Amino acid sequence: MGPPQETGRYGIRDASHQYAAGVPVLRDVDFELVAGTVHGLVGENGSGKSTLIKLLTGVLRPQIGELYLDDEPLRLSSPGDAQGHGIGVVHQDYHLFTELSVAQNIMGVSGSLPRRRLTGRVDKRRIEKEVSELLERFGIALAPDARVRSLGPAERKFVEIARAMRMEPRFLILDEPTASLEPQGSQAVLDLLDRLRSRGVGLCFVSHRLNEVMSTADRITVLRDGRLVGCVPCGELDEPRLVEMIVGDVDPRVEQARHRTVAEDREVILRTRNVKLERDAPAHGLEVRQGEVLGLTGLLGSGAATVVRMLGGAEPLRGEVEMDGRQARIRSARDAGRLGIGFIPEDRKGAGVIPEQSIAVNISLASLGEVTRFGVVRRPDMRERAGDYGDRLDIRATSVEAPVNTLSGGNLQKVLIGKWLASGRRILAVEEPTHGIDIGAKAQVHRLLREFVDAGGAIVVALSDVHEALELCDRIAIFRHCVLVDVLSSADLTSHQLTAMGAATERLETMVEGGPPVAG
Repeated sequence: MGPPQETGRYGIRDASHQYAAGVPVLRDVDFELVAGTVHGLVGENGSGKSTLIKLLTGVLRPQIGELYLDDEPLRLSSPGDAQGHGIGVVHQDYHLFTELSVAQNIMGVSGSLPRRRLTGRVDKRRIEKEVSELLERFGIALAPDARVRSLGPAERKFVEIARAMRMEPRFLILDEPTASLEPQGSQAVLDLLDRLRSRGVGLCFVSHRLNEVMSTADRITVLRDGRLVGCVPCGELDEPRLVEMIVGDVDPRVEQARHRTVAEDREVILRTRNVKLERDAPAHGLEVRQGEVLGLTGLLGSGAATVVRMLGGAEPLRGEVEMDGRQARIRSARDAGRLGIGFIPEDRKGAGVIPEQSIAVNISLASLGEVTRFGVVRRPDMRERAGDYGDRLDIRATSVEAPVNTLSGGNLQKVLIGKWLASGRRILAVEEPTHGIDIGAKAQVHRLLREFVDAGGAIVVALSDVHEALELCDRIAIFRHCVLVDVLSSADLTSHQLTAMGAATERLETMVEGGPPVAG
């Protein structure tokens, strides 16, 4: 890639777009990328971000509005056309061949692979050399011959970014590049974006993680309901103001849950002992109390998520468990269900629901007996029940007959919560409850989880975001290298005032990562 671009602008003016149903998804939106800067794009699900990205990358043509490049009008006929004009994209979901090498994934995007002169065969040595130089140029420490299946989530994202950068784009759009990453992986990606900016690339950074956008972007555009709320330099924003721009007037019912200290004498309804996450790791145990949210946190591979999966029956519990003081066992989801435990996986669509089935069916999956008579499912009862939970949980869909694979991430999570509420479960084991959902839906999910424990239930939740752990949980168990390090009350970490949240987050992050404790 050549020297940094000193000038260059790419964007769209007065963009409006609607789909077949006639509902506008974008209305009079302006958006511009400038070489050598990072432009953050934020908004709730349904705000119009995805449609705007499709217009900028040639997937859709604007029905109203004009694309421009360096102040000249531009018409794009396809994503390939956009690429030919120097506009690249890295999608949120991975698009990699896991059985192929890093070099093969990066070079496979091009039709002109280097070949040997005499035989015409692909020159693998030259490919690996070119890829090695490319990775070195952007400070990416990956071996070109490494199989993608052996890489971690952040390293796989590096491969996708490097593949996009091989085409030498002037402008690069990154859709939720850190959504599935734990803090260290996220920071590595953000550092790479900073290096790309210093080389003159104009970047669009789409994310629900507002702290990352504010620490990385030069300016931020906010969309709400398809309209442009504002485009503001980062130096003129703080996080509360940005949240206000994204969600508008916040319904007091979906404000952040208030922390409560769980009394020591509150009933312990589930207790684990002698749990071993690895053969040579020390055994540990946990207590889950009625009316609390117990958070488990740690870096990727720390063991926090594994404990939640064990309690939910997604994998056998390697240790002892007591329920209401009686010995029990959890070897499967059926065992967990008998004990009154429901499991909400991180992969909601792949493992939590039947995607092609309706909202009504999915809400009743764990309690079909309630809508069945003489072995026959009563559809009217199922629909009525789903309607009640849909209203109560604010599930936004055309009807309860809508397939759940048509829902946003936040509404899909509400369906899963509704499924377990309908089943009468006492305990929920939850993985990453707000992964991939926007800030408004996140507040609603937190509210629903708090209502569940306030009604006498209990929740054990795995969270990689320590800030969210402080927002949601009553107690926080810290895991490191498959070892339970400590269990703390969130009240011991923060006085629950915004001014204390930053210091509390820093203390908790330090404990998670294994450094010396931070005074506070």
